[in-house]
Amino acid sequence: MAKPKNRLYRMALPKDPLFRLLVINGLAGIGIAGLVMGGIFAANIGNLRVLVLSSENPVLPVVMLAFALVITLGSVVIGSAIMLLGESGRGGGRSGGRRRKVFAGELKPIPVIVPAQQRRGLYR
Repeated sequence: MAKPKNRLYRMALPKDPLFRLLVINGLAGIGIAGLVMGGIFAANIGNLRVLVLSSENPVLPVVMLAFALVITLGSVVIGSAIMLLGESGRGGGRSGGRRRKVFAGELKPIPVIVPAQQRRGLYR
């Protein structure tokens, strides 16, 4: 039996959870970079759209900006996802496990004796 040709197939994600996390968040970073680049050109920040459109080769600056944004924003999204791995809830607190003991005693000042130092004639 032949498979239908017009059927859409899903992209196969890695089986390893860490690589799956990296792929999904990397794609999210690429999407965010595209939105930021579109916003930069739509708002004409720093007259960038006019400069790119008036250049002889407008593809090169667009590719360079896209590459820099993908690297930067992709790294931010992937890094934030990795740093949030230990969080189980959305509260931002500790997820459990061992808790640190809090000092419940009374604080007392400790006297420190510092001997006077002789100046060597710098500020006379």
